[in-house]
Amino acid sequence: MIKDWLLDILRYPDTGETLALADGEGLLRTGDRTFPVSDDIPSFIEKKDDSEAFDYTTHYTTDAEEFDYFSEETDPLTALHLKLLRTLVMRQVPKSATLLLDVGCGSAFVAQHFCERGKRVVSMDIAYANAQKALSQYPYESHAAVVADAYHLPFADGSFDCIIASEIIEHTVDPRGFVASLLSKLKLGGTLIVSTPYKEKIAYSLCIHCNRKTPHNAHLHSFDEEKVRRMVAPLPVEIKSMRLVGNKLLLHSHLSVLLSHLGMPLWRCCDRIVNRLIPKANHFIITLQARN
Repeated sequence: MIKDWLLDILRYPDTGETLALADGEGLLRTGDRTFPVSDDIPSFIEKKDDSEAFDYTTHYTTDAEEFDYFSEETDPLTALHLKLLRTLVMRQVPKSATLLLDVGCGSAFVAQHFCERGKRVVSMDIAYANAQKALSQYPYESHAAVVADAYHLPFADGSFDCIIASEIIEHTVDPRGFVASLLSKLKLGGTLIVSTPYKEKIAYSLCIHCNRKTPHNAHLHSFDEEKVRRMVAPLPVEIKSMRLVGNKLLLHSHLSVLLSHLGMPLWRCCDRIVNRLIPKANHFIITLQARN
């Protein structure tokens, strides 16, 4: 059964109409439109136009089936960097926030951390496999999962206190449209937290199947501070901070291993100082605040 608090904010993406459960049918319904519900997870993914240049829905559905985002990272340095990055992402969430949306939830680290602390979290992914794993791994009453496209969000405007999109925007076909869509679901003054690789030099391979250049890791865009400023300039948002994370000097010299053993506060401090002196970061975190 879909949780009542989730049903209260669900809407038909195209019109904003409210949705109701169709008794005994495993469906959400509005008028003559229906959406399936499986394992308490509603799905709002609709078939893409075959003429679309990049069918990202099919791509990331297949990706979720082939790659287990809940598996342990085997490379110790990558695992350490992810730990630092995710810790700093979560530190940007305001203490007053009670309802969070995790876009492209992956391993559901947001639900794992915040549901235990009394906050409600909606783990959203374009792939059912990721949403289902997230909900089964963290079956809190304060945790719900939804299958949806970030460009067609099935929520009432102004629903969320905070939205987290960690390692997603570099995959999107239209980054500004992506941010604009997320902002529409934030309360006024709400917080949008975006993390992404910093000044990434996107590498390409020639795909053996389609004989076209294919970006590694499906990354379509690379970001730095100026590109972020230009991207959000027309949008109703204020940039609160842009923080570099995971200095490459520390990572490649294995100093991050030592720092991780000395405690997270010291590690964060050293990483921040080194990034100011040598701005060679793996990632950065952009914190935005919705305004009129």
